[in-house]
Amino acid sequence: QKVTLTVWRDGASRDVSLETEPIYASPGTDRVVVWCGLLLQKPHRAVLEMGAPSNGVYCSYYLYGSPASFYGIKACRFLKEVNGRPVADLDDFVKAVMPLKDGESVRLKTSDLQGQEVASSIKTDLSFWPSHQFILRQGDWVLEAL
Repeated sequence: QKVTLTVWRDGASRDVSLETEPIYASPGTDRVVVWCGLLLQKPHRAVLEMGAPSNGVYCSYYLYGSPASFYGIKACRFLKEVNGRPVADLDDFVKAVMPLKDGESVRLKTSDLQGQEVASSIKTDLSFWPSHQFILRQGDWVLEAL
């Protein structure tokens, strides 16, 4: 769909025709999984507007001093695989990391917002960085251990 805008340029008005972009309807973030200091969620609206897929495991933040920080796994990345196992969403991710023991080394495949993939490794520290999730239920955030 196109729209026509009237703009003021160089002392004169001009009509400019522009293509519109879709606005993604989203209720917002309703679940955040915290694992090894990574805050993981379904991609939010701002990420979707940059052309990212609407599903997946998006790392929106990492906590300083966490295993993620120590091993250089940063935010604004998608987690694609855990130990060679593809993860399509948060449920897949949780299933992949739940069997992992404290101190276990884990191979991760991540991609940036342009799709460039990187392989990384991280060692879990479940004593100081236990896995948990925040879930929005009836307007309140609930904390659950994983």
